Amino acid sequence: MKKIYLYTIATLLTVSNYGCKKFLDQVPDDRLTFDESFATKSTVDRLLANVYSTLPDETVQRAVGSSNAGPWTGASDEGNYNGGNFANNINTGGWDATTGTVNTFWQNYYRGIQAASNFMANVDKCTDCNIGGIDYVNRYKNEARGIRAIYYYHLLRQYGPIVLLDNLPSQPDAPIPTISKPRSNFDACVDFIVAELDAAAEGLPALPQNNDDYGHVNKAVLQAYKIQTLLTAASPLFNGNTDYADLKNQDGTQLISQTVSPAKWRRAADAAKAFITAYPSFTLFTKPGANPFQTAFLSCRDVMLTDWNSEIIFARGNANISYIQYDMAPNHNNGSGGDKGGSFRAASQQMVEAYFMASGLPTDATGSGYSRTGFTNFQAPDDNQERSVSNMYVNREPRFYVGITYTNRKWINPNSTIVTNFAYDGNAGRGGIGNDDYSSTGYTQRKNLSTSGWQATGRTNVVIRLAEIYLDYVEALYEANPSDPDVLIYLNRIRERAGIPQYGSGVGMLPVPADLRDAIRRERRVELAFESHRYFDTRRWKIAETTDRSLLGLSTMQTVANGFYNVIQIESRVFEKKHYLWPIPNGEIQKVPIIVQNTGW
Repeated sequence: MKKIYLYTIATLLTVSNYGCKKFLDQVPDDRLTFDESFATKSTVDRLLANVYSTLPDETVQRAVGSSNAGPWTGASDEGNYNGGNFANNINTGGWDATTGTVNTFWQNYYRGIQAASNFMANVDKCTDCNIGGIDYVNRYKNEARGIRAIYYYHLLRQYGPIVLLDNLPSQPDAPIPTISKPRSNFDACVDFIVAELDAAAEGLPALPQNNDDYGHVNKAVLQAYKIQTLLTAASPLFNGNTDYADLKNQDGTQLISQTVSPAKWRRAADAAKAFITAYPSFTLFTKPGANPFQTAFLSCRDVMLTDWNSEIIFARGNANISYIQYDMAPNHNNGSGGDKGGSFRAASQQMVEAYFMASGLPTDATGSGYSRTGFTNFQAPDDNQERSVSNMYVNREPRFYVGITYTNRKWINPNSTIVTNFAYDGNAGRGGIGNDDYSSTGYTQRKNLSTSGWQATGRTNVVIRLAEIYLDYVEALYEANPSDPDVLIYLNRIRERAGIPQYGSGVGMLPVPADLRDAIRRERRVELAFESHRYFDTRRWKIAETTDRSLLGLSTMQTVANGFYNVIQIESRVFEKKHYLWPIPNGEIQKVPIIVQNTGW
């Protein structure tokens, strides 16, 4: 009799260790026959957890590939990872179709697709999956169908046109020639993913019905992924990109359309507006403070820290949250426990200067007041006193103070007296550190770090939130119809929550920028900073050739007196046109020669 082996998946998609909003802690480590494994709900629950297990856990980007975490922050102009992070392979051009990590993502997602198909084909064997009037068989089947579509989406944005498998799982002993399929053209892939998401959504509740539903996909989650898919399809990388004119299957099928279609932007905009209309219960998170500036600061900080708040569409509970928090926490030599981290996740000078001024102006705008020189006594919104800081950090918008830890900034733990100093001789400077546990840029990421320090666990990591939907809508609508009033309405909702002036002609507003596309992209860069969007945004916009050529930071080999605050190039990075897409793994092409390689690889 055929047998399968079920392995432990520790704390998969759990929200908390304290009893509420948990999902699918683990699967059994004993052996069951194939039919037995689908016979009861308790075991089916664990098999469903296995379907979910390929969803990327971006909290462990220090170990790219582990839990499907990507190199997205370290390989974008947001920041840098010290050590042997795969992002450094990307940044130096030291990767190709034979690289193991290239194969890891491809195989992992296709294994996830197969696991979902296998689950869907066999969950009807469950004998006790209708409990309390709930048809868990069909519900779980639709969850698996939706997750499978999400895996296809992840493959699509990373590798471009992909191979669409049959909906029935492949037999493990099937000869390769009988299951070999070429890549489908990009638009067909998009239509398939969207159709699957829509179909699965129809069989799921719109929102969580009780605490046990949090962490499961539902109709809202799948519709949010539909928006992401359509926005990707409408973007310049895939919408009439003539750089891929020669990307064709062996039979001549064009894999990426050579005709720009404005209708793709409209399709994405309509999907985003439909989401906003259908789910009014999602609202931008706010938290009151002592004054408007502090209210904006607390709202933008705690939207990432408050589990399942009004803005969160999808999140995953994760014991690995301590990994990303350790990466962000400076390696304070006068700290201990949660106050002494690794400094790995270093924010770039480009990101520092991407945040707006308190006036709402970009730092590079005429009259912004931004300066790289000089010092001013300034009190950060989470500090109890003024401190002498570089003018680069003075009078910035609230999201800057949420996002960046800089020198002479009081540490995030309110019970600590530590003041961070990244200069060479500072308490987090490389002069006193004998390994790679220092910031390479003179900054670390602060956003999404618990105020209790890096050791704090038992909270979620945000995957999709309403602000992203608003920004998706604004971008797509602008490209479809720049004069639609909703463009400014929803862009201004983001700025209003951020505590900076809105665009318009009213009192206290800033004039609408002449280049509104640029303004929309700037807002997206800041609002979604460090949430694994920037890497893909610069690629789908086809601007990575400009943004990913170098990384700037401060002179961390210097003391404050000897030039620490001088902005220098930390890295010279390699980016060629072929890098807009990952290569198809060479091993896959060797096994299935009808799969053609991406352009340039």
